[in-house]
Amino acid sequence: MVCDGSRKVSADSVALLQQFDLEIGCYEDFCSTTADLIKRLLSSKKIEVHSISSRCKDRQSFNKKIVKKSHYKELPDITDLAGIRIITHYSDDVDLIAKLIEKEFEIDRGNSIDKRLILDPDRFGYLSLHYVASLKNTRSKLQEYSDYEGLKVEIQIRSILQHTWAEIEHDIGYKNEFEVPGPIKRKFSRLAGLLELADQEFISIRNEIDKYSKVLDRQMKTSVKNFGLDALSYEKFVTRNAVSLQADQDVCRAGNYEISHYKDESRMVSRLAGFDITTIERLSFLLQENKSNILRMVSALRGLPDEDPENDPDEPSIVSPGISTFFLMHVLTARKSPEDIESYLQENSWLDSPGGDEFYEILVGFFQ
Repeated sequence: MVCDGSRKVSADSVALLQQFDLEIGCYEDFCSTTADLIKRLLSSKKIEVHSISSRCKDRQSFNKKIVKKSHYKELPDITDLAGIRIITHYSDDVDLIAKLIEKEFEIDRGNSIDKRLILDPDRFGYLSLHYVASLKNTRSKLQEYSDYEGLKVEIQIRSILQHTWAEIEHDIGYKNEFEVPGPIKRKFSRLAGLLELADQEFISIRNEIDKYSKVLDRQMKTSVKNFGLDALSYEKFVTRNAVSLQADQDVCRAGNYEISHYKDESRMVSRLAGFDITTIERLSFLLQENKSNILRMVSALRGLPDEDPENDPDEPSIVSPGISTFFLMHVLTARKSPEDIESYLQENSWLDSPGGDEFYEILVGFFQ
């Protein structure tokens, strides 16, 4: 036996430490490579997650583990040297990703555990899914993975709320080995129930949004009635509705623009609300009513200096769907007082940009 402070370290532990020092670099490479592989697999299936992180056990933690549990004989006996944590947005994504992991990796069933299934109904807790996995033979035979054949990685899968629970529980409930007092246990239990309910409610909200999106997809091409103006309905309107699409085409021809892919324009919703435009029907009506004024505004503003002087004036400017709505707001602003026009330009940081003074003069004089 070898003395290490107040503890006695066995010859096996010393050998394990030496083996750890020699091989930890390979485990670190294996860990990061496997995390990247999982990211690519999820991306290929269009599965979005909150985060994927990886880590290898450091020497101090490894030493504590083998001293505390002296039954380890070889480094491969320790299955959590490499660890990957996948945090999902929703709890039902945990099972979706679990199926992918089981398909793409060799699972060590003896060391894997679904902690969600071991909790007694009358006990507090909110747990996650843990796999111990290795590369399948078909993948480890590939040159880029050949160094990692036989290595194991612990893969944890949990939702954001499950992760929050685990972090707080670890910090508050398990700082030492003493049993958590009964009244505190009951509070933990109530909180776990609330978090589980919140997880289910987030899933319900996501499903409702998906359902709403499909309704918009079906109806927005031909009807704009009974739809409030929100980020999703605005996106569907400017990318699908004939009125908006035609208005955008007219603006592009008049202003030398080219429509690109839609990007998040949620701030447009709040801007439009400032003009009391709170429904898609109202927005559609104003686009049609102001068609000629919108095109006149496009022509009036073409002479303003470009914010990027290196842009080729003959090349079309790339804009997002909804460019006609953008110019509609200028038209509506031009009907207001000079003070309101100045505030509009200042709020959007246009007054201090190149051509800001000219922009102000154009809006003030547009309807005179």
